[in-house]
Amino acid sequence: MPVEFACAQARAQAQHGERLTADTWSLLGSSVGLAQYLHQLRGTSLARRVENISATTSPHVIERSLRRAWREEVDAAVRWVPARWRPAVAWTARLADLPSTGHLLHEGEVHPWMAEDDTLSALAVDEPAEVLAAIDAAGYGDGIDAWLQQWRRLWPEGAEVLEELLSLVERLAIRRDSVEPEDWRSSLERRTVRMLRWRREQPVTVFCHLLLCALELHRLRQGLLQRALFNDLETEPAV
Repeated sequence: MPVEFACAQARAQAQHGERLTADTWSLLGSSVGLAQYLHQLRGTSLARRVENISATTSPHVIERSLRRAWREEVDAAVRWVPARWRPAVAWTARLADLPSTGHLLHEGEVHPWMAEDDTLSALAVDEPAEVLAAIDAAGYGDGIDAWLQQWRRLWPEGAEVLEELLSLVERLAIRRDSVEPEDWRSSLERRTVRMLRWRREQPVTVFCHLLLCALELHRLRQGLLQRALFNDLETEPAV
């Protein structure tokens, strides 16, 4: 098995060697307004994440762009792994859609922005019964517990090592008590990096990589939306 995941290990470590440091995130956090935040981001390894975002981009478009970035990361990871692992890796793409499908499942309103999303558009239909049928047909289930059950069913033989990572995520993120967002995220990131280094060339390597990508996108989403929603828009700085 280690040989099967040697490529994934190399790719994951190379990508996460470019992760922003705590000092860089702190500097970004001092940005005033979305324009300044984007200007500083474009001098970092996250520039590719915001290449289609400007100071006038709406929050819905920002979120759609980040969901697309997540799906692209998952699609890339699927190509790194042996065929028997691809369904379990591909299933993680749906995590970005769970908040929206959960909203729809519990008789939530179908919002216009959903029709513009590559994935959610298939679920954004007019009749409530059709919405439920579409979500069921797409296999989303009802929330994170249903997602986890299906993910476990997709694990091939020898996937027991994933339980260690799952336990970590459940303890620090899914089931966490009253903890400040920065605390749980930083702690989970630190422990995931450690696991990535210790569990070399094992299946968990790919999921550690995806978890670190998700945490990075989560942090980026927070920074972008806080400024898009609550700060005055400024003129985009000249590059």
